[in-house]
Amino acid sequence: MTSIISRRRVNQALASILMTTALLATPQAPALAVQQEEHVVQPGETLSGIAGLYGTSVAALAASNGITNADIIWVGQPIKIPGRAATNSVVTSQSQNAVNLRIAVDNFLQQPFIQRTIGERVYYSFTPVKPGQPRLYWFQSIRNHGHENLSALAYASLDRCKEAQGMLHAFYHAQNADGGFPYIVTAETGAGITTKENITLPVLAWQALQIYNYCGDANFLRTSLDAGARNDDWWWLHSDRRDHGSCQGLFFWKELWETVRDDATLATWTATGGAENQCAVDLNAYLVANARALATIARELGDSRAALFDNRATELSELMNKMMWNAEDSFYYGVARRGGQVLIRDIGGLMPLYAGVPSSDQAAALVTRHMQAGGDFHSGFGLPSLGKSEPGYGSALRWQGGMWPSLTMMIVKGLADYGYLETAQHITRPLVEKIGAGPGHFWEFYDSETGLPSHDQNYIWAATVLPMAEFAGLQP
Repeated sequence: MTSIISRRRVNQALASILMTTALLATPQAPALAVQQEEHVVQPGETLSGIAGLYGTSVAALAASNGITNADIIWVGQPIKIPGRAATNSVVTSQSQNAVNLRIAVDNFLQQPFIQRTIGERVYYSFTPVKPGQPRLYWFQSIRNHGHENLSALAYASLDRCKEAQGMLHAFYHAQNADGGFPYIVTAETGAGITTKENITLPVLAWQALQIYNYCGDANFLRTSLDAGARNDDWWWLHSDRRDHGSCQGLFFWKELWETVRDDATLATWTATGGAENQCAVDLNAYLVANARALATIARELGDSRAALFDNRATELSELMNKMMWNAEDSFYYGVARRGGQVLIRDIGGLMPLYAGVPSSDQAAALVTRHMQAGGDFHSGFGLPSLGKSEPGYGSALRWQGGMWPSLTMMIVKGLADYGYLETAQHITRPLVEKIGAGPGHFWEFYDSETGLPSHDQNYIWAATVLPMAEFAGLQP
């Protein structure tokens, strides 16, 4: 059995070294700036992280080393590095940014987000609330939710594995008898019988795999596999969320709130008279990524269900490329349940990168045309949530152009996996620099051109900038 190595110990060591360097203010030339033809994998390292250190791509490293699964490398493995490493000045600058960012996110999550701990379960509020402080707004209530739960990766990166794992244990405790997860989980939520409306989007297995990569807790991984397998079965066998008519077996949302992109006026949804009338790209990409994560987890644990999850991911990927890929536009579009592609370019059409759906040629066309200079999703700050040429676009308008850290993190991960580190870093660096500059910069979303913040300050999913920077190779 090939082992997935935990990043926990290396993050502890790096955090200590980097913070000490920042306090002493004594710049030193990092050893990794020296040109090397071969890198020996250390505990906690990932292929994307190694690629970032040497200024190359995951795809190039995989090709040079015969690696077929970029998520699996092992301690002591020699990795041949094509080309030269980064210069001293670049590495030094990135190291200082890494210091600032890690300290900023650590301080941010020291605030009272965690509201209740019951056994292994952890419950939080979206913005911090001190004991005895009145809860004036809905986002100050105690609730776990799929997208906000992505902040668990930041807790794990900071070696707060109990909190990271506990955020998922809360969902596992509330999993219904049929395998579905409720949309919102509170300390009072117990397991029901049947899952109907308002479900949690299928990202929890992918989250669990990332947390395991940091924390290395095999017991947590086994629990996550059991819960994740039941949930995957719910989607495929019990959910009644597949359209076998015009969508030919693709999945659809049943409620606007499930999508998290909950603007009723968003052209993506109005084009089909509601999200429920469309087999959306993002949902199907989430399901592919989740199934692939479950397959990786199953192989790690020696579980025979890995082939089942691989087959589901392959089947859905092929269907997405058949039904959703538009070769003329080099983009993925949703499919209306009454027939035809929904020709609105939004952030959901980029989500196949996160799931590994496109071929290398499709990814090249998508990234080059839409995400690099001159493209609809190339902006001054992060990643717009709606293509800039679409009607109704505004860089400061919620899901009609605003930049949202949680979804951006997932697409940055996809860009890094496909080898587009420069594009990933262009998206990530402005947020890293803003948050690393000091307190007060963690917000629900941002203007995708100016970086001006909007809506709720101290919003928990802004912490996803830390794993985002790690995926982009800007953070050890």
